[in-house]
Amino acid sequence: MTLITGLDIGTTKVCCFTVRREADGSLQVVGYGVAPCRGLKQGQVVDMEQTVHAIQQAVHEAQTMGDVVITGAVVGVTGEHIESIPRRAEITITRPHREVTHEDLERLRFHLQQIHLPPDRELLHLLIRQYIIDGQSGILNPLGMSASHLQAEATLITGGVTFLQNLRRCVERAGLAVQAMALEPYASGLATLTPEEREIGVALIDIGGGTTDIAVFLEGSMAFSSAVPLGGNQVTRDVYIMFRLADPQEAERLKHEFGSALAERVPETERVSYREMGTHEERRVPRRLFSEVIEERMREILELACEKLERSGLYDRLAAGVVLTGGGSCLPCTAELGRQVFGSLPVRIGTPQLQGTTLPNALQHPSYATVVGLTLYGAHLFPDTTETFAPTHLWKQLVQTLKHWFRRNQ
Repeated sequence: MTLITGLDIGTTKVCCFTVRREADGSLQVVGYGVAPCRGLKQGQVVDMEQTVHAIQQAVHEAQTMGDVVITGAVVGVTGEHIESIPRRAEITITRPHREVTHEDLERLRFHLQQIHLPPDRELLHLLIRQYIIDGQSGILNPLGMSASHLQAEATLITGGVTFLQNLRRCVERAGLAVQAMALEPYASGLATLTPEEREIGVALIDIGGGTTDIAVFLEGSMAFSSAVPLGGNQVTRDVYIMFRLADPQEAERLKHEFGSALAERVPETERVSYREMGTHEERRVPRRLFSEVIEERMREILELACEKLERSGLYDRLAAGVVLTGGGSCLPCTAELGRQVFGSLPVRIGTPQLQGTTLPNALQHPSYATVVGLTLYGAHLFPDTTETFAPTHLWKQLVQTLKHWFRRNQ
């Protein structure tokens, strides 16, 4: 039995999701846990103690539900400190048969990583988009092919060392090993995008609590990543301040119950009641006015994301359009607002899927796309290890040698 755990440490909550890999390779849900968190701000740890406590609480819930012990996790990373760097490298194959081997692919990956990074940067991902054999592009797996010159186009994802170290320390202080760190929009893409979308070109926009992550997938791989330092928390804060609500929790509740990303879709006659700051007197305002405040910030978030996509140079290659996910995408009319911002591009809301396995109802929600994706990333990163300890010829030989030694020395 192999347990795989994803850990999404967000601005508003920590999510822990564990699956079990069965003998046939399928993934079965074991348990999940969610805990409120105020220890991060825009992807950066600002309160380690609070973050550690939230991690422990979420992990405890997942362990209790599944009756398992979780010792390590794949941890999500986000924030403005993330950078993507396009890379291209080439090697020459001089063996007589010129067959591409695993050693050649490792040598090519080594060359792709030979880039000078400042001391404050750390490599998170090396994502190969395509291979090129003797000028022929579009090769997905060159293993076993004949080639004189083998090239690769890739995207390097780097993060700030300080941000990553503080996140690792939080997880380790909570009692877990950091098995791997993964870029959150990349993980969300694994959970919400179809292979066809990733092939022909799609932009994933994950609207979280403190940040909005952006990723472009093209020809089956991620080609670009960026982030906007705004998210659902800013929408809530706007409502809280503009209407002088009694507390932020009230603003969050009203946003979800009565908010809309498009004010024009709200009837003019409807009104929203709330308690005012200081006096706690009840106030009533038109629901459309309430939604106008929400729409203004949501439109800004999507327009900033659109600008990032345009500057990436990949906007015109988004044949599959835009997929919105994350908790901030769940407001009514968010997809419709997205169609206004992104013009002719199709826009849909992305909910997580788990390789043919039905997720619990609680996780069938855009706000859990990242944690489901982190688990999928872990499943890809750590293939089934059931055969790792199978007796190889060398192992059998060693066992026989030990048996002979013990017989001679009895």
